[in-house]
Amino acid sequence: MPLVVIDPGHGGRDPGAVANGFQEKNLVLQTSLLLRDALQRCGFRVIMTRTTDTLPDPNGTIGQDLAYRARLANDAKADLFISWHTDAASTAAVNGVAIWIHPSTREGRTQQWASRIVNAIAAATGQNNRGVYYGDFQVLRDTAMDAVLVESGFITNAAEASRMATRDYQIAAAEGAARGYALFLTCHITHRPARPRSRGRLRRQRRPHRRIRRPVRKSCRPGRKSRSAK
Repeated sequence: MPLVVIDPGHGGRDPGAVANGFQEKNLVLQTSLLLRDALQRCGFRVIMTRTTDTLPDPNGTIGQDLAYRARLANDAKADLFISWHTDAASTAAVNGVAIWIHPSTREGRTQQWASRIVNAIAAATGQNNRGVYYGDFQVLRDTAMDAVLVESGFITNAAEASRMATRDYQIAAAEGAARGYALFLTCHITHRPARPRSRGRLRRQRRPHRRIRRPVRKSCRPGRKSRSAK
């Protein structure tokens, strides 16, 4: 199965963008963990660059930390690198989800993945779809596999920032991103929310017995694909 490296941006002493009472590092971590869970349910192998509020390379500079994230993915021979972030703008009204790829991967397979992922996130969350952008970000430049950087929304937009902090949004964005990447697989990705517990004793209402037909599990085997050069 394909190996995906998920990179929640920033962490530790690097909060990322800060606005409207939120820090980027916290918002992106929660959604990234849900993305990991969604991909693993489909059988993907997943490596996280961080799972707690810390820099992956806590003793290095920010530049060294970014290099460490890319090197982790390269050493693991990952098939896809997803760096998850929130965006910021000088104008508070700007909103929406976008995805960035390195300019050297324009019109190639990476852009195809990027388009599928951003379209699926926007469809799942109802956000404004800002599309695919090109940027020479270090984690995109230094990785040897298909690599995308998701800007999941604007932390400088009060309404969007508040929404990105909700569990419902985080689940929708993560499931959407996973679905976008898994479009070429015969794999059904669904979220299984925990059933809330009742605080009081309720009388159970008898229901007629119904036979439930369970769906047949399908294998998640990707087709062969050639690795694009960076």
